[in-house]
Amino acid sequence: MKYRAFVLYDFLTGNKKIELILPETWQAASLFNQLQKNFVEFSKYLKWPGKINSAQDEAASIKMFQEKMVAGKALNLVILVDGVPSGMIDLHELNQISGEVGYWLSRDAQHLGIMSKSVEFLVEYAFKQLKLEFLILRTAQDNLASQHVAERTGFQYIKDDQNYHKVFVLKNECQ
Repeated sequence: MKYRAFVLYDFLTGNKKIELILPETWQAASLFNQLQKNFVEFSKYLKWPGKINSAQDEAASIKMFQEKMVAGKALNLVILVDGVPSGMIDLHELNQISGEVGYWLSRDAQHLGIMSKSVEFLVEYAFKQLKLEFLILRTAQDNLASQHVAERTGFQYIKDDQNYHKVFVLKNECQ
């Protein structure tokens, strides 16, 4: 069965078609496969990959994302690379003033500008549609790729937090 996705944003990078879509349970198996394929790398920087042990666990996570989106507490998007679910980007800790940006992307889709362009879309959406005042992006001390994404998309490093993450902030200059 071929599923149709609701595409919020799409772009081309090199010869790859990128689409940012709403998460749905039909994506669970592909996302779980990406997590398994990238488990060692992701586990260095993220706590949750070890909690996703099956496609069913991923489907349950997607349902949780959907509930949080309906409640206005988060915005989660799946990143399709040439039609294949290859990562996610989100706004979490969402309130009327701010949100925190999070993301992951399969190793084979990294270093193509996909995440920078996806973050740029999320920033524009957060500031223009949600009218947030600022966004936060945290990275591990040694996650240089994510730090470069933060810097390329206009975030400014402000401090290290109590968990030794680098904290970057981007203020909405339109307010």
